[in-house]
Amino acid sequence: MMNIEFNSLKPVKHFFYLLLLICTSCREQKPPQVTFDVPTLIGKNIDEVRKVLGKPSVSPYGPTDLKKEYYVIQYHKNDQNLMIFYNVHTRKVGEYSIVSSTEYDNVKDLLKTGNLDSMETNNYWIETDGSFFSKTFKSITVRFK
Repeated sequence: MMNIEFNSLKPVKHFFYLLLLICTSCREQKPPQVTFDVPTLIGKNIDEVRKVLGKPSVSPYGPTDLKKEYYVIQYHKNDQNLMIFYNVHTRKVGEYSIVSSTEYDNVKDLLKTGNLDSMETNNYWIETDGSFFSKTFKSITVRFK
């Protein structure tokens, strides 16, 4: 029978904790998937957007106070939220925002979740939540020209 003193195992125990910490922090982020096809929604009014996307996750019944000019509905899918801001009276969509629960190191990865290729086209431009000091991105806003 082997008689091992408990104190002699402490360095091994600490080594395994350190190894576990390194292994869990080094896992690779999975590539982003297209969640919302924003380009196909551009140019549509809110009623046409609802036909494409179905019932919203948040605010499914529309505004109750018609004195407000703008209203927002929200769709949630695959840890991504698509917020759609529209004019209550004209039904025209003003902008789309994608808010992710995942932080992306590259804005192109966040663009991919909305099936967007570039930061600016003839129809829209995109603003990010990133700042000079931020190295990650969690949201983008699509504004129309």
